[in-house]
Amino acid sequence: MLPIKHTLFIVSGVSSFIIFYMGVVNFLTSVDEGTGMILLVFSVFVATGTLLGTVHISTSITKPIQKLAKNMSEFSKTNKMSNKYQIKTNVKEIFELNENFESMGGKVEKTIEVQNEYVQKLKDMDRKKVEFSSMVSHELKTPLVPILGYVQMLQKEELLGKLNEGQKDAVDEIYTSTIKLEKLIGDILTTQKLDLGKLIFNEEDIDVSELLYGLIKEFDPIATEKKIELTANFNEDINIHSDKDRINQVFSNLIKNAIDYVPPNTGCVEIGIKNEVKHVEFFVRDNGVGISDNNKKELFKKFYQVDTSSKRKKGGSGLGLAICKGIVEGLGGEIWVESEENVQTTFFFNIPKKPVNSSINNITSRKQEINI
Repeated sequence: MLPIKHTLFIVSGVSSFIIFYMGVVNFLTSVDEGTGMILLVFSVFVATGTLLGTVHISTSITKPIQKLAKNMSEFSKTNKMSNKYQIKTNVKEIFELNENFESMGGKVEKTIEVQNEYVQKLKDMDRKKVEFSSMVSHELKTPLVPILGYVQMLQKEELLGKLNEGQKDAVDEIYTSTIKLEKLIGDILTTQKLDLGKLIFNEEDIDVSELLYGLIKEFDPIATEKKIELTANFNEDINIHSDKDRINQVFSNLIKNAIDYVPPNTGCVEIGIKNEVKHVEFFVRDNGVGISDNNKKELFKKFYQVDTSSKRKKGGSGLGLAICKGIVEGLGGEIWVESEENVQTTFFFNIPKKPVNSSINNITSRKQEINI
C-alpha cells in the first residue's frame, strides 16, 4: 500500500510539472517576449509554491497520522498507553481521532488490568484450594491406618478372640468401607499431586507381556465370580522403559470400569497391545452399554460421572479416568476412547518406549521428596 505522504508528493509533483510545462510553452509560443517571460516566471513561482505547500501539508497531516498508526500498533502489542508518541496537530479530524483513540485505549488498558487482577486472584484461590485439599486428604488418611489395622486384627480370631456372626458382619462392613474410603482419599491425593505437578514417575525396564499376564491373573477371580470373559490379545514380546506401577494403575482403573459396565454372564473384556515405532499402544475393550458422544467429551474431567442420578447403580468418585489421563500424559503419552452405544467401548492409551523429558511433571525432578 502506498503511504499518504508519497501520494501527496506524486500528485503535487505532477501538478507542478504541468504548471511549469504550460509556462514554458507560453514562453516559447508567445508573440510578446515580455509577456512570455512573465508567464514563465509566474509558472515557476506557482510550481514552487505547490511543492512547498505539499511539504507543509505532508508535515501537518501525514506525521500525526504516522505517529497515530505507530501508537495503535504498539498498543495492539502491549495493551498499554504509556509508551505512546505525543501528537500535536491543528487538523480537527486527526485531533478528534487521536482523542478518541486515547480514551478508548485507556479504558481497554484499565479493563485488561482489572481482568488480570481477577485472573491472578482466581489462580491464587485455585492453588490454595488444591493445597488445602491435599492437606485435608492427608489428614484424613492418617487415622485410617490404625482403623484398618484394628479391623484386620478383629478379623483374626487368634489375635482378639472369636466374634459371633453379627459381629463378623459388622467388622467386614467396616473393613469394606475403610478400603473404599482409603481408595477415595488415595485418588484425591493422586489428583492433587497431578494438579501441582508433583506426582513422581519412576523409570525401569518393563516386559509388557509380563505386565499384561499379571493383570489377567489379578482380575481373573473377579471376572470368574461375575461370569465375565477376560482375555488378552498380544502375541509378541515388547520391552519399554517407563513406570511399571503407573501403567499398571491406568490399566487396573480401565479394567475395573470395564468389568463394572459389562453384563454378567455375557460380558467380555479384552486387553491388548499394539507395537508402534516409537510407542506402545494399549487398549481395554468391553461389550458394555457404551458411551454417548456428549459424555465422551467430558469423560476425562475430574469428578465427571456418566450417571449422576441419585439412583445410579455404579459407585465411584469420578476421579479414575482423570487420574488415568494425568498419568498417561505425565509419561508422555495420550489416552482416548472410542465407543458405540450398546455395542462396545474401547479405551486406548499409548506410552513412549523411552521416557519423554517434556512431560507435565518434568521427569528430571522424579527423585525429589514429596511432602503431600
